[in-house]
Amino acid sequence: MQIIGVILIVVVIALYLLWFWYSKNREGVGAKTDGEVQVFDIVVKGVYSPSVIKAKVGQPIKINFKREESTDCSRFVTFSNLKIRKELPEGETVAVEFTPTQVGEIAFACDMGMYQGKLIVE
Repeated sequence: MQIIGVILIVVVIALYLLWFWYSKNREGVGAKTDGEVQVFDIVVKGVYSPSVIKAKVGQPIKINFKREESTDCSRFVTFSNLKIRKELPEGETVAVEFTPTQVGEIAFACDMGMYQGKLIVE
């Protein structure tokens, strides 16, 4: 009976931590600024981190992707709505630059769709 209680407590704690992490990541990370340019740094290692970023409409954006793994899936990042596709060589930083013209969400992903991210434009 005590084992079941301990297991339930561990499960509740794990669910709380997942909820906390998930709700934090959904809010999005704001940009650093370099003059008028909104700059984001995303690490590619198992996932895009951060996976949700927030930017302002009408201001240039520079998203720096640094791939820290050799998995083939993460070799490219694609912003399909913008018709942007960039190769991400392992260990290098690759910039994706554009200016969002509309409020909304812009998805980005690897070629296989296993790594997914989102840019929220406000």
